[in-house]
Amino acid sequence: MDSTRLTISRAYAQYTIVTDHAIIRVERRSEEEQRQASAIVLAVGGIVGPVLAAITDRIGMPGGPTRLYLRPRDMPPLAEIIDVMTCWAAEAPAELTALVEWPRVEPYRPVTFYPRAAIAKVGLSRWRGIELTLKREAAREVVLPIPPWYQARVRLHLARAGYLSQGGGGSAAPSATAEHS
Repeated sequence: MDSTRLTISRAYAQYTIVTDHAIIRVERRSEEEQRQASAIVLAVGGIVGPVLAAITDRIGMPGGPTRLYLRPRDMPPLAEIIDVMTCWAAEAPAELTALVEWPRVEPYRPVTFYPRAAIAKVGLSRWRGIELTLKREAAREVVLPIPPWYQARVRLHLARAGYLSQGGGGSAAPSATAEHS
């Protein structure tokens, strides 16, 4: 897959990556790490609190993130993933991790793939980000936050790849063959 194009949105807790075959969430900070940084800002306050939280974000907190127990698995190529899958960053498909644009995170960070085959509907909200409706019955609604400064690029990639209708970026069912310019 030599022509894999990635559109990456970087938020505090995660990267959201749009490809033609899947929408991917790469965790940067667990919920516990986010709570710890917030607690530092509130406890210390003033100018020192945010600076200390930024340093903590860079070097980590004692104890590290809560462990997530995932069984090691051989991940198929991106185009062959047909169901929502989560793996460690170290186990992500080599076709993605070899790309210069792929975010560099610790190998124990979870990476979740939402392939086109598992997505019933995609929307893009200015305030919430990418809104996915999955075809499965449990946990159908997934929201992936996108900062405002990444919205235009993400919208363009979603439309070009056929996730969004050409008409303007509301919700639309993904088309496996539609290609928008």
